[in-house]
Amino acid sequence: MSHYKQYHIYVGLDLHKAHHTAVIINCWNERLGEIQIENKPSAFDDLMKFVKKHTAKGLTPVYGLEDTGGNGRALAVHLVEKNQIVKEVNSALSYSERMSHATTQKSDSWDAFCIAKVLLARLDELPDANPQDLYWTLG
Repeated sequence: MSHYKQYHIYVGLDLHKAHHTAVIINCWNERLGEIQIENKPSAFDDLMKFVKKHTAKGLTPVYGLEDTGGNGRALAVHLVEKNQIVKEVNSALSYSERMSHATTQKSDSWDAFCIAKVLLARLDELPDANPQDLYWTLG
């Protein structure tokens, strides 16, 4: 019996005001792809297309966003509206993932990779991003 985590790919997102960086990994922490998109709704579909291109048949992408209330709010709402699995990754967890490596790099790509790794490792514990809260905040 294969492990359920093998049925997903993991998309870690480092979120900024102007742009977002996404890194996709599989359940063996192998990097499958990376993309940078602008933080605007027209680019969110580009992200989903890019992720779909890296999603093998039978797999489901899981998105991990550190900041679903701030810079990542519009993206979180968009993904949830498109019926994607979106998890909130506590920044303390991705921080400790970054610090657990001998060389602490600081780049959007590295941050997104660490978020993806936390997403994979703690899939069961991470809360779903809740668009109800998001809509309430937007309203």
